[in-house]
Amino acid sequence: MMCKVLEIAVLALLLPLQVFAAKGDSAAVAGNDSVARARAFDYFYIQAVSMREAERYDEAFDLLEHCLALQPSSPIVQYELFSMYSFLGRNEEAIRMIENASAGEPDNYWYRSWLASAYSEAGQRGKALEVYEAMAQDFSSHSELFYILYQMYAEDKEYNYAIEALDEIERIEGKSEQITLQKCRIYALMNENALVISEMQSLIDEYPDEPRIRIYMGSAYEMLGENEKAFEIYNAVLADDPGNVAAQASLAEYYSNAGNDSLYTVMIEQMLMNDRFTGEERTELLVRHIAWKEATDTTGYNFRLLDKLIELPHDKVVTTEIYVDYLRAINASNDSVAPVLERLLQLEPENQKAQLGLLQIAIEREDYSQVIMRCDTAILYNPEILELYYYKGISCYHEERYQEAIDTYLKGLERRGEGYEGEFISDIYSVMGEIYHELGNLDACMQAYDSALVYNSANVSVLNNYAYYLTIEGGNLDKAEEMSLATIKAEPEDATYLDTYMWVLFCKERYQEAKAYAEKLLAMEGENADKVLLHHCGDVYAKCGEMERAVELWQRAQAAGDNTKLLDKKIKKRKYYADKKKKR
Repeated sequence: MMCKVLEIAVLALLLPLQVFAAKGDSAAVAGNDSVARARAFDYFYIQAVSMREAERYDEAFDLLEHCLALQPSSPIVQYELFSMYSFLGRNEEAIRMIENASAGEPDNYWYRSWLASAYSEAGQRGKALEVYEAMAQDFSSHSELFYILYQMYAEDKEYNYAIEALDEIERIEGKSEQITLQKCRIYALMNENALVISEMQSLIDEYPDEPRIRIYMGSAYEMLGENEKAFEIYNAVLADDPGNVAAQASLAEYYSNAGNDSLYTVMIEQMLMNDRFTGEERTELLVRHIAWKEATDTTGYNFRLLDKLIELPHDKVVTTEIYVDYLRAINASNDSVAPVLERLLQLEPENQKAQLGLLQIAIEREDYSQVIMRCDTAILYNPEILELYYYKGISCYHEERYQEAIDTYLKGLERRGEGYEGEFISDIYSVMGEIYHELGNLDACMQAYDSALVYNSANVSVLNNYAYYLTIEGGNLDKAEEMSLATIKAEPEDATYLDTYMWVLFCKERYQEAKAYAEKLLAMEGENADKVLLHHCGDVYAKCGEMERAVELWQRAQAAGDNTKLLDKKIKKRKYYADKKKKR
């Protein structure tokens, strides 16, 4: 339905008709009716295009349908409606529109192309083929039509027609390698071997000095089963040009097809060492060859090959990276991997694979000074990688370089790139809390833990340590209990978290409740209970009036390595003494 504005516009455009009608001039009325309709059509078509470009498709659609009412046979409107119907998925109406547009302007190449495409998409392949065949007659200089016909004929195994289409392409574009090779393929499918060789010979005659064409001829002979002729051609090309990569590749494939693995390997090595064969194709070949040899060779061939290849001047970085990947794939020892990574780092100091690989080895060896050095180097090139600061900070912590660890984490958090999960950042603040506690800065410790919980409120390690430090530092015990309870709900069988909760209950003087957890812990840990747990459990039993059991546990704690004067005093005096400075 037209909107009110559209109706007013129609009346305005048809006004001259009404004026002439009032005067009774029928001929003038008829003439001006045509003029008025043309003016209305132009106006509404321009408006429709404007609405379409503004992506106001509903309005554009209404205007186009009105245009079609004014001029039912308009090809341009039918084409526009075809586009819109196609967009809406109304395929039958879309096909009807493009059929009408094509019929209305049979010389319009693009209308008929869209018609053929519409038939193809609708699964009406026969109709599409008919359109393309008719277009090939009417637009015989368009080689793309013959490419389409060639493909369709080849799919239908109409090989004679496919050859005719290729002949037409040659008529338009001239003789080419691509078309000749396609002809040879079709002739081979037709078992016309003589024509295959004839076509290839015509190409050689066209390009007598091009060794690539001779190699094509060799491939043609090999495809036809005339392997000796193919072999002669490949070797002849290599005699003229020993570094010809295509001939080496063809000869390698020849040996592979013949099942001659040793000569195939020789040719592959020649290709890999050929400085004219570089880039992605060489890399892909090397990876495939290594994988094949790993599955078929037990003599250490790949090591010898890679040792030779990394000495070559071309693709040194990529080849060395492949060497590293191979060593990792076969689970080689770090002692074997490290020298290759060092070599890679020498070739390309900013190479991330080398930097992170050497860092990983240092981490696995727990060589903290080496980790710090590797992180410092990597940070120069990758200052946004937060993991580098994390591992450096941990290593500084282990070496008791506490302030350096804190400075490292602060710098990393400031420089970190996008995309880091809150859990990882929470873990960093957790470590910072531990370090601040070692430095005796309790306020900074608690602030770090608060920040950790902002990024991950379920960080059980932070909740546990936060709760424990609150108890030993005389903090908010209710808050400590809430945090500690969350940890044992999350991990009910973790002895460390249970111990903390038991100690919170102890500090809140809920001794019987604490004893229940002590019994559970002692049953869980058995002979593996550590000195801290044993000392705590002894304190609990002492407060519950079971001094014999308490002394027994204190003595076990002492035997496990707790040599504090306070514990010795408890054992000798057989009495509990508080120590608010005790740390885990």
